[in-house]
Amino acid sequence: MKLQKVNRIWHMLAVLAMVTLACINLDNNTVQPVPTQVPQVQPPQVQPTEVQATPVSQNPVIPNNNGQTGSSRTELIAATVQIYGLQTKNGELTPIYTGSGTIISPSGLILTNAHVASPASQGEDEYEPDALAIGMMDQEDQPPVFLYFAKVAAVDGYMDLAVIQITSTMDGANVNPNNLNLPFVQLGNSDDLHVGDHIDIFGFPGIGGETITFTDGNVSGFIAEEGMGDRAWIKTDATIAGGNSGGLAANDTGYIIGVPTSASAGTGGNVTDCRVVQDTNGDGTLDSRDNCIPIGGFINGLRSINLALPLIKAAQSGQQYASPFGAPSQPSSSGSGREAFNQVTWYTGTGGADCELGDQVNSYSSGVNAMAAAFDFSGMTDGESWAEEWTIDGEVLYSSQYVWNLGSQGSTYTCLYNSQSPMPDGNYHLELYAGEELNRLAQSDVIVGGSGGSNPNPNVATGVVTLFGQVYDANSNNPLPNAEVYVLQPGTTFDQWKANEFADGDIFTFAKSDNQGNYTLPDKLALNVGYSIVVYVEGYSITFGDDLVWTDQDPVNYQMDISMSN
Repeated sequence: MKLQKVNRIWHMLAVLAMVTLACINLDNNTVQPVPTQVPQVQPPQVQPTEVQATPVSQNPVIPNNNGQTGSSRTELIAATVQIYGLQTKNGELTPIYTGSGTIISPSGLILTNAHVASPASQGEDEYEPDALAIGMMDQEDQPPVFLYFAKVAAVDGYMDLAVIQITSTMDGANVNPNNLNLPFVQLGNSDDLHVGDHIDIFGFPGIGGETITFTDGNVSGFIAEEGMGDRAWIKTDATIAGGNSGGLAANDTGYIIGVPTSASAGTGGNVTDCRVVQDTNGDGTLDSRDNCIPIGGFINGLRSINLALPLIKAAQSGQQYASPFGAPSQPSSSGSGREAFNQVTWYTGTGGADCELGDQVNSYSSGVNAMAAAFDFSGMTDGESWAEEWTIDGEVLYSSQYVWNLGSQGSTYTCLYNSQSPMPDGNYHLELYAGEELNRLAQSDVIVGGSGGSNPNPNVATGVVTLFGQVYDANSNNPLPNAEVYVLQPGTTFDQWKANEFADGDIFTFAKSDNQGNYTLPDKLALNVGYSIVVYVEGYSITFGDDLVWTDQDPVNYQMDISMSN
């Protein structure tokens, strides 16, 4: 049976993470909740005042050097806003995330990301806000002043773009848009950009506190996307961190040419060094709910401004916007509760961005640009949520959530594809989730930079046993993360592998334990065949066993917990 394809292209990154919204700072401590009956949203120790500014587009300044003049930056800052998504909890409007936006008309139209304006447009119903609060800059060294509420005027979850309209003041009084006379940025033309052009980024990333943050860089290139042309994405080396999403990317004439959308997401094939090193949500703990902070060697993505023009036109005219890419991806079913994905099987990817299945492999040689993971599924319901997460050497590389549309049972595969350069060598880990609670249904590991190619020992019987377990400290019983679990080619002992200087070609399959010490081998073991298993953890003695055999008396899902001693 021909497998149905779920093609995931690396640079086509959705901006929603597994549990929390990527590029959004979930910081409930920066704003005091206020009663719903008297809606007021303002940062601590900041009182609302009128903001007076002139449209940026009236007198754009063309600088003589590479970047904005001081006066033109001030105007761009005035038109950059902070957006709070608010939900009613215990009778109070409470901030659940923050983002950024750009005022694009004096009447209060604001361009931002769909995941900032309406997370439900990308399938994250639980984060859909009851209100959007708009904070504007009065002084560049002070937090924004929250003056207005806004509502969604047009949204496209597929492109991750939205336009919102200011509708009322913070005390609930309606505003006449024609009387607002707000500072705004004029629309540029992203088709006029060239590689090497300078750009400026303005926004409110969680790592920058509550004040405006400015970064700059250059256009690093462009990425095509089906249906959106050759400039669907603008690659840039300018720093974009969580909370910057939806903000302003301006050229040197002061026109908006893109919307910061993919923050340190590996756009264009460069794996980012983006780490959780700061408590960005203020809960006192460094964990996956904090925004990662780019440390170096990253390429970020801007959504081209030209793609936003249909949304802007619809918002200006008051017409209903209809996405050319179909209805927004929103779950319509909670699922059957019987969802199941089988163990992942790895293949080479062929055909470029189309990523068709090639040969089955145990590992990938250096230089590959596509990895395909196939799996059978059952108990699925069209319209329910499912998700995937890819990591390399323990760092999240790609994480997104979708709506299922492949029927109740069958076979499919997902691809990780890098259009610009080969996949970096390293240990890759894939996890697949589905169901109302997005339970993890399958996980698998594979090496890039190993021996690669087809099964190196075709005479071995087809594997049926999935080996999994936990690696832990023999004295404390504490789990050991990043433990390396190797299964050698049948007939190869540990001493032989050691004498062969630990050659990659002697490895049959490999896995690395997660933060809880858990591992699952990506390739199944054959019955009645002897395997050597070797476990390595830094700071511990190597543990190994030779000629381990599984028979039909053993369960097909075999748990092997491994203790390590110093």
